[in-house]
Amino acid sequence: MKVISVGFLFLLFGIICLFGNLIFTPIILLNLQRFRVVKNFSRFLVRISWNFFLKCTEIFGYQSSNYHILQNLNGSNSMIICNHPSLLDVVFFLAKVKNANCVVKKELKKNIFLYPAIKASGYILNDDSFLENSIRSLKSGESLIVFPEGSRTKDEILMHKAAFFIAIKGAKNLIITTLTMNPRSLKKGQKWYETPKIKVKYNFKIDSEIDLEKFYANKPDTLRVRILTQEINKFYKKEFK
Repeated sequence: MKVISVGFLFLLFGIICLFGNLIFTPIILLNLQRFRVVKNFSRFLVRISWNFFLKCTEIFGYQSSNYHILQNLNGSNSMIICNHPSLLDVVFFLAKVKNANCVVKKELKKNIFLYPAIKASGYILNDDSFLENSIRSLKSGESLIVFPEGSRTKDEILMHKAAFFIAIKGAKNLIITTLTMNPRSLKKGQKWYETPKIKVKYNFKIDSEIDLEKFYANKPDTLRVRILTQEINKFYKKEFK
């Protein structure tokens, strides 16, 4: 029965994407996403769509969570980071953080369900230009959601330095969040039907905020990036030891 519910939710996810694309595709064809008001409208549609989808995952008994606390992350010129244990993580954040930008994997450019929303919303692909695009996004006043592991957690959490280069170069604040889930589901390499028989519990925590304008301000940026990377990795290792 649980597998049937999860299968239906995957189908629902695809249907939501297809309906959204009826709006996102004309926006892209007319290149309207270059206007901030249109881009924010697209992000609004993403937010209400994913809120609806997450509510359905609760109704069908797949998951329960405290993701409502993420609505408190609406700071401008801030990078928001989190560990990345499952496939749904970005959905939770985009459902609650208003007008946020987000770094997503470049492979999604080939995804006919998701790419129109990504393009219309101005989300950033982690391709060759993602460092420059991410820094530009932050300097324009946007908040930016990043999963510095780059891919879903397998055994050990390891945050990559590129995210903290972006933070030092473009952000005023770094907001550190953590996500625990029990039991693990939708892990990297795990099939969708290999789902737990019990409800998955997601627990988000907003841990701390670093003022990057004061973070080793007397040091060169290369050293600041290295120190920040080390401190964040140390934090997550301690948190999930």
